[in-house]
Amino acid sequence: MMIEPNMDLLEAMRVEANLCYERGDDEDGDALVKSIFDQIFPGLVEEAKRNPTFIYQLIVLANTEKDEMKATHYKSILLYLKDNGVKF
Repeated sequence: MMIEPNMDLLEAMRVEANLCYERGDDEDGDALVKSIFDQIFPGLVEEAKRNPTFIYQLIVLANTEKDEMKATHYKSILLYLKDNGVKF
C-alpha cells in the first residue's frame, strides 16, 4: 500500500528549513531536509545501495543539467544518499 505524503506538512517543513538556514541554524535545517527526503523518497537509500547505475545516472544529471535549479536538486539527492551511507 502506497501512502501519499502530506504535502501541506512537507511545504511547512521546507519553509521552516529555509528559515533555519537564513538564521544560520544549519543543523536544524539539515534535519528538516532529511525528514522531507525520507517522506518523499521512502526506500531511496536501499534502492541506491542495490542499484549503482541509479547513482551514476544522478551524477551525470547533476553535472550536465543546464537548469541550475534541477542540477542543485540532483546534487541534493546525492548528498542525501551519501549522508545515509550510500557509497559512490
